[in-house]
Amino acid sequence: MGYIFYDTETTGTDTTFDQILQFAAIRTDADLNELDRFEIRCRLLPHVVPAPGALLATRVTPAMLTDPSLPTHYEAMLKIAKTLREWSPAIIVGYNTLAFDEPLLRQAFYQTLQPIYLTNTGGNRRADVLRLAQVAAVLAPNAITVPINHKERPTLRLDMLAPANGFAHENAHDALADVEATIYMARLIRDRAPAVWSALMPLVEKSEVQARVFSGEPLCFVEYHMGRSFVRPVVGCGISPDNPTMLGVFDLTKDPEPVLNMDVEQLVEAMQGPNRAIRIVSSNKMPAVVDMALAPDLNMPQAEIVRRASQVARDSQFAVRVGQALAQRYPPWPAADIVEARMYEGFPSRADTARMAAFHTASWIERAELFDTFEDNRLRELGRRLVFLERPQALRLEARQALETWLANRLQGRECVKAGRTLSDARSELEGIAVDETNADVVAEIRAWIEARSEAGQG
Repeated sequence: MGYIFYDTETTGTDTTFDQILQFAAIRTDADLNELDRFEIRCRLLPHVVPAPGALLATRVTPAMLTDPSLPTHYEAMLKIAKTLREWSPAIIVGYNTLAFDEPLLRQAFYQTLQPIYLTNTGGNRRADVLRLAQVAAVLAPNAITVPINHKERPTLRLDMLAPANGFAHENAHDALADVEATIYMARLIRDRAPAVWSALMPLVEKSEVQARVFSGEPLCFVEYHMGRSFVRPVVGCGISPDNPTMLGVFDLTKDPEPVLNMDVEQLVEAMQGPNRAIRIVSSNKMPAVVDMALAPDLNMPQAEIVRRASQVARDSQFAVRVGQALAQRYPPWPAADIVEARMYEGFPSRADTARMAAFHTASWIERAELFDTFEDNRLRELGRRLVFLERPQALRLEARQALETWLANRLQGRECVKAGRTLSDARSELEGIAVDETNADVVAEIRAWIEARSEAGQG
């Protein structure tokens, strides 16, 4: 199976309310040889307020945000989805994409009435080169050079890691350049740390993760927290009945004896804090659970690790209680009021799925009638919003006026529920940015743009 490497540049780091401004992808064969590439930029959504810091980092000016020669967000997302479908099936991979770009891409598909799980359905799988770099840095430390940041701490940021390992990354924070840097690091790790590559890449399959975790054999688990790495011997000990991708693993540096006798409430406590005995592995996020043969010296006899793993794995009742504790510790998200925050509330019905497909081929006049036929009130709201953003004149006057009020409220923060960055938030962030001769002109341009948007919204 080949790969699709991708990256996004965005208006900020809020994966619910920020938006993609640039998307780039390169398709490769199984040996990481380039086959095709795709890149697209789009205009700013009228209700999204970009973070000034993000604009400075990506070198996007206010003029670029509203450039009429660029496609709208809706038009761009249709093209992105079409490209991904044409290139599928593949392993879809980036750098920190599982934690950041992937949720943003799903949100973009959701808001444009497209299937949100495009990257892990239809034969597609997901991987993350950041995970490979994290494991290589710990288990194959001579394979890659880990740079030191301004705080005198090791860092795996792509814009520092790739240059430290020989990649000329002068155009960092451009999506296509970051994709090229990601592929470079993937090749480097594959070639210099083949054991790490071979151990991690099968974990793009959820079934492989589950089989490995619940084999009864101890595993080496590599985690990162606040930029620091932690390596632990673990063994599988339970599955959430509410979320089958949420697996519990027992930290074998802890004595299992007292924990095995805990009730569900006590086990919930055992899942909290830095010294917790039970940790979480997500089978759909390429967790770093590898063979103990790759582990460094853990200052613990191997025989004791094996004994404890066997003791935990044999206790089926303990596994049941751990599953119950997982469900109690991580209950479903409460119902949200803002439609963006409701993405995971359920799948569209078959009828609504058909309506979503029909929406994209209809005229705008037809779309203005079609969105009211959705059974799912989330889709009705998003469909109405899409028509307003793309062809407001297609809406009835009353509906258009209501959405104009919604837009003004969103920008000024006058909604009763927090719904992303406001113009006031952006103004406050801008005041905290140090200005010098390298950024003074752009900062002034961003400030003028924010004030102009504020005045327009008050008019």
